[in-house]
Order: sequence, then C-alpha cells, then structure tokens
Amino acid sequence: MTRLLAALLLLAACSRPSAPPTAPRRAATASAAEPTAPRTEASVDVGAAMATANAAYEAGDFPACAAAFARAAAQASGTTRQTAYYNAACCHARAGALDDGFALLHRGIGAGLRDLTGADDDPDLASLRGDPRWAEVVASAAAATAAYERTLGAPALRRELLAMVAEDQAARMQMIAHRDDRAMMDAVAAIDRRTTARMQAIIAASGWPGRAQVGDDGAHAAWLLVQHADLDRPFQKQCLTLMEPLAATGEVSAVDVAYLHDRVAVAEGRPQRYGTQFGDDREPKPIEDPDQVDARRAAIGMPSMAEYRVMMTRMYGPPPTK
Repeated sequence: MTRLLAALLLLAACSRPSAPPTAPRRAATASAAEPTAPRTEASVDVGAAMATANAAYEAGDFPACAAAFARAAAQASGTTRQTAYYNAACCHARAGALDDGFALLHRGIGAGLRDLTGADDDPDLASLRGDPRWAEVVASAAAATAAYERTLGAPALRRELLAMVAEDQAARMQMIAHRDDRAMMDAVAAIDRRTTARMQAIIAASGWPGRAQVGDDGAHAAWLLVQHADLDRPFQKQCLTLMEPLAATGEVSAVDVAYLHDRVAVAEGRPQRYGTQFGDDREPKPIEDPDQVDARRAAIGMPSMAEYRVMMTRMYGPPPTK
C-alpha cells in the first residue's frame, strides 16, 4: 500500500524533519490523467475516507480497508484517486479477493496510474503477483504510459524529473528514519545541490516544465525539487514567479504553488498563507489571517488544517516532548 501522496506533501512541509515516520508504506508512483485542470488533492469527505481506510488497514480489517479506499477513489480526482485505487487493490489482495484486486488496479490505470515501480516488491500485492493476470496489469500500465507520453512535449524530461524525485524521496525517508544522523543530512544536501543545479539548467533552457510538456506528475516533480532547493532561496522565488500565472491556466497545480508560496514567505520571515510549513515542534509557522486559512485551503482543494495535522503526525510521529 502506498501513502506516497501524503509523503510528498508532508516532506515538502519541513525543510529538516526531525522525527521518525510511523512506517509509511511506499509503492507505486501515481501519475495524474488530467493535465489540463488543477489537481484536487483531497476534500473533507475524501480525507475522512482515506483516514478510515488507513485505520482499517492498520487494524487488519482488509475488506473494510478496501471499501473505504474505493469510496475515496469514487470522490477524488488526480493523484489522490489513483493512490486510492492502488491501495484498495492492495487491501483486496490482502483479503484474498484477487478478482476485485485486479479490477481496482485496472481502474487505477484507467484513471492515470501508470508507473508501477515498487509494486514488484510490495508485500500487499504478493497474492496478485503470483497470479497469471499480473502480467496483464504490467503490460497495461506500460501501454498506458507509452500512449500518455506521446501526448507530451518532453517525455524524456518527464522521466528525468521523476527519477530525480525518486532519489530525493528515498534520501529524505532515510533521513527521517535516522534523525540526527549527520551523514544522512549531508546526503540529502548533496542531492538538493545537484537537483537544484539541474532545475536551473532546465528552466534556463525552456522555462518552467508544465503539464503540456511533462505531464501532471512531471510538473509536480519539478515543483518538489524546487521546494527542496532551500540552499538557493532566490531560485525558489524565481520559480514561484514563473509558476503563479501558470496555475490559472492549469499548467501547474494550485496546491504546488501554495506550498512554494508558503516556503518562500517563511524563509523571508513573512506569515505564510496556507499553513503548509511546520516547525520541528509540529506547529505551523505564523499564518496570515489564520481564521480564514481553512477557507483558502478548501478553495484550491486542500484538506483542513485539522486533517493536515493528523497527516503530519502519521508521517513524523507525535510532537517531541519538551
């Protein structure tokens, strides 16, 4: 089962996470199928269904887990929908409902789930991998990816961006799991310097890589790499300036812009707008007009601050004791 969507956003919320996660499972990377419209990450109903599903999974109630993820998939869109389909398939597989598991994976592929990297060793899918129909799933995902990339202006760049994010995320997961390990921190910093330099070259050559060029997942990957370019704040601010007008046209995600806006504001000592940036104490940095923050978040499809706090605790653990 994967919680990659939450992990991507929460890892983008803290420049130096300081507590271990609650064993997040990572598997397939989701690719959105709606490159012309801003992605809705979650609604209150979707967030509640996902929370119910995760609780059922942890309790070992796999039929209930599958049903809750299927409800989330029916209400969600974009990456959230694909992740929910994948996780529902995992729960069906754990419950021994192989037909349903395969059906949900194919629905996920139809909704834009293309890259099954990690599914080959996801323990939740072991029963499906032992079935002859697994080869059909792999072939279907590969065919969908090939067809999708033919619609993009820069498919090779998309693959490069996704590969850089995979390296970024793996290193940060290790850093979270081994907090205060200087070698892990140094490894993350080295990756950030390298990917920042590469992003600077990409943007200098062809501007911001939007959905038409690299797809929704590629544009999201580009944002994440810049979100982690904390060693070059002026570059982050430059990218924010490039991204903001593109959000209005659907070329970039409004949620991604919100995270980068907050990152830049906090770095400059200003209140953030969407409450995405937290400190080591698991409290958000100062927020402008905090009474309206949930309304601003809802307007672009973000969950409430209360839901976000729950996600933060799941990712990093409870606040550190003083």
